[in-house]
Amino acid sequence: MRRALPASVLALAMAIAGCATDKVTLLENEPGHDTGAVAVIGKGGRETVVDRVNAQASLGSGSSHVRGLKKLKPAYGTLLGSLPPSAKAFVITFPTGSSDIPADQRGVLEQIRNELSTRPGAQIEVAGFTDSTGGDAINDKISLDRAQEVAEQLRSFGFPVDREDAIGRGEDEARARLGDEVANEGYRRVEVIVR
Repeated sequence: MRRALPASVLALAMAIAGCATDKVTLLENEPGHDTGAVAVIGKGGRETVVDRVNAQASLGSGSSHVRGLKKLKPAYGTLLGSLPPSAKAFVITFPTGSSDIPADQRGVLEQIRNELSTRPGAQIEVAGFTDSTGGDAINDKISLDRAQEVAEQLRSFGFPVDREDAIGRGEDEARARLGDEVANEGYRRVEVIVR
């Protein structure tokens, strides 16, 4: 099987695809992600939890039971293979007080460009952040300027980034994690999420 999927998404995908089923199967998630669990509510409100990989619960009117599967249906591989790839995140860091993309970060723009070229119709989200030095007003502005600068670069490559998809988040995250007036390059960044 090429990809795995959280059980809740699989159940939703099966419902959307119109798959008529009286069972729910918990498949392995993508590498690096927990598999999760699915609660099956039976007649009378009785709950059965499927929390093991490659396990299945019936959805019949009687009591549900969970059983392990020795072999998965080939249709699951077809279903999962037709899903879009997972979201991918990219990070561009900035020097203090600047919204100009540094020369050493241009390679990240190329990585984004390559990723977008393989995903026609992808959604692009661009969020700018700052560290916790300086005041709220200046950090709100510079985080938005950074996001807009990256969005403009992506537009120049021919990728549509809606104006409202480039946002500034200011220093709130940095202040919550580091405290006030702490310089940290890891927080002076733009995150680009490609879905």
